[in-house]
Amino acid sequence: MRNNLLKNKVFFSFFSLVCLWFSSSIYASPNLEELGSLEWVKSKIATYPELEWLLDKNVQHTQEGKAEQFSHSWSKKLTGFHYPEFERTILSLVCLYLIADGSDIAYDRFTNLQPATEKLTRDSFQKLNSFAQSIIQNDPQQLQLLEINLILGDMGKTKTAHEKALKYGITEADHDLFLDECLEKCPEIFITFQSLTPEQQKKIKKAKGLVHLGHVTHVEGGPEILTQLKKSGILEDNPQDFDFEMLTHICDVSAARGHEDNTSSKVMTENVLKTLFDVKEALHYLANHTEHEALKKYLATRAEWLGLDKDSNIAYLLARVSAMIRLYTKEDGTALQHAFQKLNPSQKALIASEYDPLIYRKERTPTYVPAVLVNLMGTYTKQKLSRKMAIHKSLENGLTLISHILHDYRDNRANHPYDPNLTLSFNKAAGQLRDTPALAENASFMIDTQGNVELKSFMEKKYK
Repeated sequence: MRNNLLKNKVFFSFFSLVCLWFSSSIYASPNLEELGSLEWVKSKIATYPELEWLLDKNVQHTQEGKAEQFSHSWSKKLTGFHYPEFERTILSLVCLYLIADGSDIAYDRFTNLQPATEKLTRDSFQKLNSFAQSIIQNDPQQLQLLEINLILGDMGKTKTAHEKALKYGITEADHDLFLDECLEKCPEIFITFQSLTPEQQKKIKKAKGLVHLGHVTHVEGGPEILTQLKKSGILEDNPQDFDFEMLTHICDVSAARGHEDNTSSKVMTENVLKTLFDVKEALHYLANHTEHEALKKYLATRAEWLGLDKDSNIAYLLARVSAMIRLYTKEDGTALQHAFQKLNPSQKALIASEYDPLIYRKERTPTYVPAVLVNLMGTYTKQKLSRKMAIHKSLENGLTLISHILHDYRDNRANHPYDPNLTLSFNKAAGQLRDTPALAENASFMIDTQGNVELKSFMEKKYK
C-alpha cells in the first residue's frame, strides 16, 4: 500500500491543490459514519500530502505513554507498519470534527476510552462545542484551516521536512521553533500552506511562535514563556485569532494518546479540559497584566484544586510540580506535600532552585520533562505502589534527577556547555525511564549537540 501511495504522490499533490483552491465550493464536514474510516484517511492524505511524511520510521515520536501497536492502526492498514505520530495527527482531525459536531453520538465516541471516574461530562463537552463554534461559525473554511494548522504543527517531527528545510539553512531541532522558522523563510516546502490564500496564510502564522500552550499548561518554564505573547498584542487587538490557536491545541491534546488507541480521546477528560479552559482564562488575563501576574493566576488556581495554602512559600512550586505530573485533587495535593516534605534538605533546595516557577530565565524552555514524570508515575502505578508512594518516588527519583541535570547544565558542569539558545529535550530520557525506571535512581547523563538528554550508566547519587 505504501508503494501505491508513493506512486500516486504527484497525483495527490495536484489533487490537494484543487481541493484547497476550491474549498469554498467542495469542502464539507464528513458525516460521523465515514469520519475516521480508512477511506476518509486516504482522502486526507490526498488532500494534504504532508501527512505522508509521518508514515516514516524516522519521525520523532513523543515518548509518553505506551508505545504499542493495535489492529485498527490506520498507518498499519496503509503501510503494514505502525507510525505513532501519524495516528496522533489523524486522531486530532477526528477529534476536531467530533467537537464541532457536538451531538450525543459525537460525545459518546469522543469519550469512549475514558474511565468513568475521569470522564468528560456531557455539559463540559457542550461547553467545548460552544467554544469551537464561536471560532468555526459554521464556516467550512475555518474547519479546513484548523485541520491544516493541526497538520503543520507536527511537520517539525518529520525527517522529510528537515531535509527540505536544510536547503534553506534551517537546522533547528525543536519542532515548534522549526515550523516557525520554515513559515518565515521557506513556506513553499509545504504544498498545503502554499495553496492557501494570503489572508488564510496570515491567519495561521499570526499566533505561531508566540506561546507554547503545552509549556504553559504544564508550567514547563517561568514567566518568560509568556513574554512573546504579551509583546505581540494579539490578546488585546485580536483575541479571536488567539482562540483559533487555542482550539487547535485542544484538538492536538485530545489526540495525545492516539498512538495507543485511535478510536477515541483518552486524554481530554474532565480535569484536562478544566485545566485548558483555565489556561485560556489566564492567558486572556495576560492582556492587561504582567507575565508574573498571569502565571500566578494559573498557579493559584491549581493550588486551590490541590488544597494548598497559597500563602505557603512552596505553594507555587508544588502547583508547578502538580501541573507536570497532572495532579488535580485535594488527596493528591496532600500526597504531594507529604512527598516533598519527606525529601532531604539538599533535594528540596535543589528542586526549589531549578523549579521555582516565578524565576524569569533567559533561556529556551527545557522540553518533555512532564513526559518523564508521567511515565514514572505510570510505571510505579503498574508496580502496584500506592498513589501516594508513586507521587513520592516520582519526586524523589524523577524530579530530583531532572533538577540535578538542569543544575549541572546551567552551572556549566555537564558534558555540553550551557547555551541559552539550545532547547534541552528530555524526550529520549522519558522513553528510557518508561522502559527502565531504575535508571532514575542513579543515572548519569549526556547532552548531544541537538540538546537531547540521554541517561547513561549508574553513578553515585549526589543529592541523597
